[in-house]
Amino acid sequence: MHRKPEILLTCGDPNGIGPEIALKILGNNNIKKKYSLKVLIPENVLAYYCKKFKLKIPSYDEILFIHDFDLKVCEGKSDKNAGRIAGDAVQIGTELCLNGKFDALVTMPISKHSLSLAGYAFTGHTEFLKALTKSKDVIMIMYSEKLSVMPVTIHIPAGSIAGEFKKELLKTSLELLYKTYKEKFGIDKPRIAMLSLNPHNGDGGLLGSEEINIINPVLNSLGKKNIKISGPYAADGFFGSGNYKNFDVVAGAYHDQVLIPFKLLSGKKGVNYTAGIPIIRTSPGHGTAFDIAGKGIADIESSIEAIKLAGKLINRK
Repeated sequence: MHRKPEILLTCGDPNGIGPEIALKILGNNNIKKKYSLKVLIPENVLAYYCKKFKLKIPSYDEILFIHDFDLKVCEGKSDKNAGRIAGDAVQIGTELCLNGKFDALVTMPISKHSLSLAGYAFTGHTEFLKALTKSKDVIMIMYSEKLSVMPVTIHIPAGSIAGEFKKELLKTSLELLYKTYKEKFGIDKPRIAMLSLNPHNGDGGLLGSEEINIINPVLNSLGKKNIKISGPYAADGFFGSGNYKNFDVVAGAYHDQVLIPFKLLSGKKGVNYTAGIPIIRTSPGHGTAFDIAGKGIADIESSIEAIKLAGKLINRK
């Protein structure tokens, strides 16, 4: 009999929907039959949500308690202590996975604002995990059966995109994407599409020169290394025509260019996967949902998909 994958879940922001989702998953017997799960969470946060939602208190075998920093749960609110708990959970979980205590880490959503209030100077999980694992090159892959995407620039202001979109970043990101799909997902010849940065593919330079000066040279260079990337494609026509269906993954120049179609098409089944770090880390494809925190209506489907993807990657490893 095969050993069940051992997966550690963080609680996410205590004022968001993360604790609710994690505790609901611990009560899901179908998932627990396939995976050995534990949740990193403060004892008072656990007690608060179990009481509020009338959930069965998990066994101590399913919980790893962390410091609560005298937090008073206040659903839907940014808070320094909540950010500290969320950040510490990611840090502790990463260390446990690096030390081989767990096979994978599944992180519940964090609030970037709360995280910054707590002194964590990171704009998201991807950047945080890169620093924690001392990894050189890291990419964010948003995965689903209908569409998978990778933004080259991630959590930066829109006004900074063109300045950050450099040849070296594009080259290393596409190389890592190709390697990830080949080695981690087991696709011998990954079909990868690259979108243009500018409207209408730059229109021959009339609407921007990045396609001519950056994207085309990088794609040609990678082609000589037998890393074949198709494109660049104008994003509107690419998605509007359904051309995305012909590829395993789509690389975009910036966050919203690929995350908007991804979330429209993946629905509740989207998963965030961090590639380039020495541990397996996935998360649901949504945020803290402060607007519904504490209402008991948080959907667990994306988090279930995150666990399933982690399980697949563990088995391939």
